[in-house]
Amino acid sequence: MKQLAVLSLLVVAVVLLLSCGGGSAVEEKDAGLPSGPHPVVIIAIDGLRADALGAYGSAAATPAFDALAAESVRFDWAFAQAPEMVPSLASLLSGLYPTTNGLRAPGDHLQADAVTLAETLGGTGVATAAFVEGAPGGSDYGLAQGFDSYQVVGQPGVDGMAWMVDHANENFLLLIAGWGSSALDEINQLLSPDNAVDNERVMEVLASRDGGEPLLFSDDEMQRIRDWYAARTQLLDAFLGDFMNEFTALGLDKKATLVVVGANGFALQEHGDLFGETLYAPVTRVPMMVRLPGGRGASVNRKIVEIVDLMPTLLELSGAELPAGLQGASLLPIIGGTATPPYIAFGESQNGAGQRFVALAGFRAVVTGDEGVVELYNTAADPLELEDLAGGEADKLAKLTGDLEAWSKMITATSLDPELRTDAELDDETLKQLKSLGYIQ
Repeated sequence: MKQLAVLSLLVVAVVLLLSCGGGSAVEEKDAGLPSGPHPVVIIAIDGLRADALGAYGSAAATPAFDALAAESVRFDWAFAQAPEMVPSLASLLSGLYPTTNGLRAPGDHLQADAVTLAETLGGTGVATAAFVEGAPGGSDYGLAQGFDSYQVVGQPGVDGMAWMVDHANENFLLLIAGWGSSALDEINQLLSPDNAVDNERVMEVLASRDGGEPLLFSDDEMQRIRDWYAARTQLLDAFLGDFMNEFTALGLDKKATLVVVGANGFALQEHGDLFGETLYAPVTRVPMMVRLPGGRGASVNRKIVEIVDLMPTLLELSGAELPAGLQGASLLPIIGGTATPPYIAFGESQNGAGQRFVALAGFRAVVTGDEGVVELYNTAADPLELEDLAGGEADKLAKLTGDLEAWSKMITATSLDPELRTDAELDDETLKQLKSLGYIQ
């Protein structure tokens, strides 16, 4: 059940009375699930799209990811809330959508009023640490809130594993985020000189996005970039394999919850975009695997879920009280088969003209710009979203855009950033719509 984040004391009181979250959730969990403090590891990988992995249908060899998927609850239809790593991490760590937590783009800052996963678990006495990829010593964008140690480093996997070794006998929260740049120098060793990507050409095309008519890569150039991306995925798989060997050697495979998730995907010019410029499925549909201690409950789940759902899930597994106002919902009812629809996901981006999306029942609506140019895709049948159905699915489009409008009003009405927050009260029709979506009871 989604839960409406609120700002005024009056509405907070109403939601607390109506909320289905809180301390009683532990009693509802399956007896086989952890129900108290235990080690929790999150690996959030920058630029990893779902269809890059064998477990998600790729022909690529990704043995480490696929082995982990076989031991996990693998979510086939998980969506990121933003196209870049930093705002995606903000949603993961706050349980709030980008406009509500205030971090919509990498230059923004997580609002201090957001209660983070690290703050909540740290309050139960567990050690908390994060190793996030970037220029060493770079900005934490407010994401360090609640962590005992938060480091921006060049090789988060290496540093994170070293920290894990030192704390293997404790209950802890460890976040390792990024993992992309450390592979770049090694990729050229996997590609022949004839297949190498022309970095100067890449920079030229990316620079053209800043204004005027954007350049596109030729078919030959795109094939080289696809080969580069496939080689990058192989290296990420090797990194994960090394991590899992250490994780198992320390005995954490028996007692820790491990989440491996793509913080965002990676566009390969399917919509004229590259890397993470849009909200189409190649950028926002990401792999998400939740490995419970001992690999128990391993399964494939095809419900639509969101990265924003991970915070309440991990808090519930750890026996911690859920902060009021979370917008994500625990995945445990979905894992246990007791959840009720709708299974829905939303996301937003400030890139270009700005985009928002809503995913429901295999379809996605993507809205671009202030004028609201709307596209509709049957993502289940058309995972690259190449065929726009907006002209022939009026009823479905009306349903999805209505849901998206209500969600958009909610995230601004509840924003913790005073510059983004709207003062207008939500009207009765919007409240009714939000109730139907599970954000209020």
